[in-house]
Amino acid sequence: MVNIILNFFSRIPSIKLVVDRLTSAFKDGDRSSLVIKNIINSIGIKGVGILISLILIPLSINFVGAVNYGIWLTISSVVGWMNQFDFGMGNGLRNKITSEYAQKRYVDGKIYVSTTYAVLSLIAVVFFVFFLIIHFFVDWTEFFNTPLELANSVDLIVVIVLVCFCAQFVLQIISVLLTAVHLAYKSNIIQTIALVISLVGVLFLTYFMEGNLIYLVLVLAFSPVASLIIYTIYYFTHDLSDFTPDTKSIDFKKSKGLFSVGWLFFIVQLGSLVLYQTSNIIIAKVLGLEDVSVYNVVYKYFTALFMIITVILNPYWSAFADAYELKDYVWMKKSLKNLRKIFVLFFVLNVICVIISPYVFNFWLGDSLTVPFAVTWSLGVYFIAFFWYNIHVTFIYGVGKLYLQVVTIVIAASINVPFSIYLGNLYGLPGVVYSNIIVFTFLGLITYLQVQKIVNKKAIGFWDK
Repeated sequence: MVNIILNFFSRIPSIKLVVDRLTSAFKDGDRSSLVIKNIINSIGIKGVGILISLILIPLSINFVGAVNYGIWLTISSVVGWMNQFDFGMGNGLRNKITSEYAQKRYVDGKIYVSTTYAVLSLIAVVFFVFFLIIHFFVDWTEFFNTPLELANSVDLIVVIVLVCFCAQFVLQIISVLLTAVHLAYKSNIIQTIALVISLVGVLFLTYFMEGNLIYLVLVLAFSPVASLIIYTIYYFTHDLSDFTPDTKSIDFKKSKGLFSVGWLFFIVQLGSLVLYQTSNIIIAKVLGLEDVSVYNVVYKYFTALFMIITVILNPYWSAFADAYELKDYVWMKKSLKNLRKIFVLFFVLNVICVIISPYVFNFWLGDSLTVPFAVTWSLGVYFIAFFWYNIHVTFIYGVGKLYLQVVTIVIAASINVPFSIYLGNLYGLPGVVYSNIIVFTFLGLITYLQVQKIVNKKAIGFWDK
């Protein structure tokens, strides 16, 4: 399958260079074969997902309007925060399973998986009950800055989204496991099928229903849950049968092993929550819900490019973990060098995306939404900084040297919110993005320095924890 795809792409001159870069990066044995297999298979799967997500945006906006679509984006991003409250267990599990899988210790791996499902299920139940209690005391209309006439709808939407995210919170473990055993591309299948279900649902609404935000939320929120349920059952009876959870394998003492590194991941996740998820709230409160739609449309535009970077980086987490455990510094150095070369290629593509964006938005969105060019170029710069940071933080996550990340992410998260509010009031929507640019430039510099010290065996003190 991989060879067929590579041969096909190699006939296209404009893509041949990228394929050559990827091929040259991974010619060092089984570990590299797994990485390139994941990358090439994921590109096609993610490509379909990108196309569907781009189609969904104008369909959704046309169905409910820019303001209502902004409401969905804001509520889903806030309720989605709970995905960060697994206390780092998801990432801790990923590193543990990679190790157990490499050593063929399937019984221990099954105990870790079963225990993680049990703990996250308890957390989801506690969170849901806690939310139901506070739900009656919060004015969600005021909180999300929504029109008063939508008060009843907003209350119901918050509950719908919460139920779905509680389910995802537990069910998403299957994606962690697939990535841990070097099957990251199969995790992408789950996401793409969820988008297919969403597209079918939104098309049905568009042709047979009048615009209604609750209907749209039901489709968009339940689609990922449906996909996760289907593929959790499938993969635990096929690729992951050795790790199929059961109640007999639950051992809460094992959760300490997940928390030992997991609590560091948890702090990083909380910091990331502030960096990634607060923009919608800040924009909604400072600038208005329509600007939330504008921001997310442009963000999605660049995400299409960033997804390719994600496809390349995703299998590297486990590969770096494996290489570091085996002290294969030569492979790590070569892989980082090639990833930085690929970064240069995507830097150029990013600039091209900025230049052609007015024509793309005109074709893609028509008159449904107006996108200022200042928002586009600022987010273009942000994604360049974000690309660079993600290359190096993937290595850091893989080798588990998280202490410095905890410190820097807390600093970055602490300054990002006040900076975003201040610059948002000063420069409008681009101002919110300027704050993110400053923060990720700082993070990208620190992670680069730490990676260089580790691969050159010069990391001491905080750099090596």
